[in-house]
Amino acid sequence: MIIVYTKPRHISKISKFLDSKNINYEIFTKLELSTSLKNVELGVSYCFPQKIEEPELSNPTKGFVNYHPGPLPEYKGPNEYQDAITNKEIHWGVTVHQMTEEYDSGKILKLKKIDLHEPPTSVEELGALSHYFLFQLFKETILDICK
Repeated sequence: MIIVYTKPRHISKISKFLDSKNINYEIFTKLELSTSLKNVELGVSYCFPQKIEEPELSNPTKGFVNYHPGPLPEYKGPNEYQDAITNKEIHWGVTVHQMTEEYDSGKILKLKKIDLHEPPTSVEELGALSHYFLFQLFKETILDICK
């Protein structure tokens, strides 16, 4: 079983995909004590805005991974879009990495690079693009990560 922490707007697409792959999961939209769940193999943070700490972080036997809507390690934290706009970034990406107690740190499992034709001009524009590619990254990697 995997547990997924995410925002309410992502539940439907994540559930639909995991159901299609016959993956046993539970989804949380706020920090709850998932440590009471038995047989948790993997924890997933998918654009979850809060830091996941102990005891949740070490509950899954295979640890936790984070799907981050920016390229790590360059763009950590919750302001990655605004920072990219300020920097007039034309090279972007989305990342899945192993989680540690340090925010947006840990071994990078995969970085999906995105070349932009021009620098983004709004948080909404870059956010929409990032979320499209982040879900593609999720679909490409979650089965292997579960193994």
